[in-house]
Amino acid sequence: MKQFLRNLKVVSILLVLLVAFLMVGLLVQQKRSQRELSVAVGENKQALRQRYMRAGSIYSADGVILAHSKNGEREYAADPALARACLHLVGDYTHRLPYGIESVYMPELLGTSRSFFTQLFLDFKKQGFTGNDLILTVDSKLMLKADSLLSDYSGSIVMFNYRSGDILALVSSPRLYPQDVIDWTNIVDSSLFNRALHGRYLPGSTFKIIPTAALLSDGKLDVTMTVDCKGKEPIVPAGAKETLTPKGHGRVGLAQAFPKSCNAFFGQLAVELGRERLLEQAESFGFNQELFIDRLKVATSTIDLTEPGIGALSWVGVGQPIGRDRLTLSPVHLAMLSGAIANEGVLMKPHLLRQEIDPTGVAGRERESEQYSICCDQHIAAAIEKLMLDTVSSGTGKRAYRDGLEIAGKTGTAEMIDSDGKSVVNSLFTGYLISETHPIAIAVVLEDENRAAAQLAGDLLSYAAKLDLP
Repeated sequence: MKQFLRNLKVVSILLVLLVAFLMVGLLVQQKRSQRELSVAVGENKQALRQRYMRAGSIYSADGVILAHSKNGEREYAADPALARACLHLVGDYTHRLPYGIESVYMPELLGTSRSFFTQLFLDFKKQGFTGNDLILTVDSKLMLKADSLLSDYSGSIVMFNYRSGDILALVSSPRLYPQDVIDWTNIVDSSLFNRALHGRYLPGSTFKIIPTAALLSDGKLDVTMTVDCKGKEPIVPAGAKETLTPKGHGRVGLAQAFPKSCNAFFGQLAVELGRERLLEQAESFGFNQELFIDRLKVATSTIDLTEPGIGALSWVGVGQPIGRDRLTLSPVHLAMLSGAIANEGVLMKPHLLRQEIDPTGVAGRERESEQYSICCDQHIAAAIEKLMLDTVSSGTGKRAYRDGLEIAGKTGTAEMIDSDGKSVVNSLFTGYLISETHPIAIAVVLEDENRAAAQLAGDLLSYAAKLDLP
């Protein structure tokens, strides 16, 4: 009996200790949550600085530190040029850029997203106050190269692995150094705006991929149709006309019209397809669909055809809507669009977070390749690829051509009126490298520049082809 009582006493003491330990852990978690809430609502920027003192690190896919905490301070990439290139993607600990990795993955970086028992285990290991590390999909060398090519342009570049969905580079310009954002100095107009994610651009002739896919998949239309392009003369009353080739292209079919980017052909094609069919094909390529890159929201690419008349419809076919019609796309979606052609008609879901690792080195979540949608069948994708190869080898995309590489692409110029009433022409390019080892799609958007996008895309794809990418 005495032995039983003695054992009961020991068990009771152990239970009391366990409950006390659990209560301490619960209080710690509650305190963390309170701090997290205070930080999240922006009530105390000093609290943000204190919380990030032991935050996890952010790495590129090739192992370069993009953000880490050292000696109680939050620091960014050691190379200032890389830190600047990554600003819109990584963000900063003050959350002045609310859509960077630092803000949207704050719970993981601070360690407040862990389960109760995981936190207890890390507390036992004396690592409970250290956040988790994040490994991104971007390559630091591609980020640097893309940023250097953007130079003083306003615009963005996105590179996308069209088989895995990994975002390999995502840069936006104008941009700043992280410390300028933290100190709130030298802030350049629109430099905090992430054009790659949130830009809404007229697609111009890059949109011609969509009516091409519709023509090739529509059993009712004659794929051998031809159009007599007469240059400045509209193809239909008040409709699309050729602006870059005033004398026109003459009689052209799809094989000639696509590489030459003939407005007359694609304006007439849009009329033949009709609004419903054109809208259906665009939506199969992701227009009017909500898009995220993990937790990062991407501006929805829109197509809204409400302007009456075949003239307006013809302008949509060339990616230059008029009147009440609306047609926009983001640079991320622009890269995905050509990536779907490269991937036999399959659009992959994009990813930026490659892996999460806790303070003990244990890997948590890992990204998995996942289909976003099927845009068209592989035979249609192959036919469009041939047209895109011709565009780069002998058409409007010749500036992207590089000896020894198979680069497919489509150029675009988009005219718009800015807030000052001034006519602005943007230069766009979407394309990809045909390669088993480097399956890379790219989008380049340059504001107020009508020729250089293809050149930059060719330079960057040529550079990427020489890298040993993760």
